[in-house]
Amino acid sequence: MDFDVLGTLRVRNESREARLDARLQRVLLAVLLARANRAVSAEVLREALWDGRAPRSAGKVLQVYVHRLRRALGEADRIAYQEAGYSLVVRPGELDATRFAELRALALQEHATGALSAARDLQREALGLWRGTPFGDLGDVPVLRAEIDRLQEQRLAAYEECMATELALGNHSKTVGELAELVDEYPLRERLRAQLMLALHRTGRRADALRVFDTGRRLLADDLGIDPSRELRDMHTSILRDLPVLDLPRVVEPPVTVPRQLPADISRFTGRGEALRRLDEVLPGQDNPGISTISGAPGAGKTALALRWAHRSLDRFPDGQLYINLRGCGSERPLRPVEALAQFLRALGVAPLETPLDVDEAAALFRSLVARRTMLILLDNAASVDQVRPLLPGGPGCVVVVTSRDRLTGLVAEHGARRLLLDGLPEHDAVTLVARVLGPERVGAEPEAVARLCRLCEFRPLALRIAATHLLDQPELAIAAYAGELESGDRIAQPGSASAVRYAVRPVA
Repeated sequence: MDFDVLGTLRVRNESREARLDARLQRVLLAVLLARANRAVSAEVLREALWDGRAPRSAGKVLQVYVHRLRRALGEADRIAYQEAGYSLVVRPGELDATRFAELRALALQEHATGALSAARDLQREALGLWRGTPFGDLGDVPVLRAEIDRLQEQRLAAYEECMATELALGNHSKTVGELAELVDEYPLRERLRAQLMLALHRTGRRADALRVFDTGRRLLADDLGIDPSRELRDMHTSILRDLPVLDLPRVVEPPVTVPRQLPADISRFTGRGEALRRLDEVLPGQDNPGISTISGAPGAGKTALALRWAHRSLDRFPDGQLYINLRGCGSERPLRPVEALAQFLRALGVAPLETPLDVDEAAALFRSLVARRTMLILLDNAASVDQVRPLLPGGPGCVVVVTSRDRLTGLVAEHGARRLLLDGLPEHDAVTLVARVLGPERVGAEPEAVARLCRLCEFRPLALRIAATHLLDQPELAIAAYAGELESGDRIAQPGSASAVRYAVRPVA
């Protein structure tokens, strides 16, 4: 679901736009979006809806409007009620104002590192989210005024930052017209005026640049009774003296960090043709968020399948691959989302001291960094949906594959993930896997024993590999004898032993 406030208020769910015909319904939604994920008291909502002239039945009428808004959104749990008031649940990437702020922050970071082209592209993408005045025709609602003013100020600041980047890239001629329109619309915005003067100067129009200064000086004196700022005065002086400081500096773009974090592919990978074909369908699109989950019992080959598919799909992800073991099972503590995000951010070029410590801030920066990339994100051995959710990108372009013993139902229900359930291999694939380790001659000599061994391993790839490797290390040991040993369960645990095989086929706790 997308909530758009940078222009006329609208709500889109996939290709359908929610109908919000009643003005008071739109006011209610706007106030809740202005304070997304925070409780808004009934008193504030009554003030917004009726501007101090609430009817006696305002409490019940408010409940009716909340009910109608829930119905219009199509998700009843989107609006929660608690003692402090009503809150609208907005998930990462759903609110255009938040995406705008994230893109702007990322652009500033790119600019600081010297990646001017990347910064300019992000700034243009951020400004492209705007469609008009925030909240459209609801600007007369007093409760929204502060939020509208804040967003408008952010937009102007973003324009100033974008123009500065364009000028640093040497795009003076292309920028002159855009700057002239901005200065005409916001004549008292002195930084924009100084940028227009610089663009004109660099295109050989010194006289026009000086006239722009004179016009601004008169406006400031007539409207506000003040002199131009130091920035504007310094620009005027530098143009008069034709100082070298106005010349375009040489730009050296830093290399783009492209992570290649996939572990090595699994040798002797066998079968799973249908599962690989289903993963091939995970490309993100309008009705597909590009998220797949691979779930199954221990030893079913979840990681092996994910790695095999990832390695054969490398050409689909030119901007790299991120991989992390979330340690969802085993003796080690599961990785916290903020720890995983820190690793991802470092891989994407963020300096350790610049990595946010707050999980929400780190997740927002991560989504911004991958927003315009085509990447694979492989989250291996996940413990839960809550561990995975902050690691998801906010828009199309990236593909996410998650392996877990858990079915991760929340990812399917909330994020539209495609679920792939793994069980043991078909018997002929299980036999083939054993033969690839032991050799076809040894397997062919004891076909019934091999079939029995596969059944005892429950046809799971990990158990089959352990068993076959143990037999490979003991060429004198008959397969039938080892199968009997596995069935009796009388040996102590050691690598490759029968108890190790039983560990690989243990049930999920």
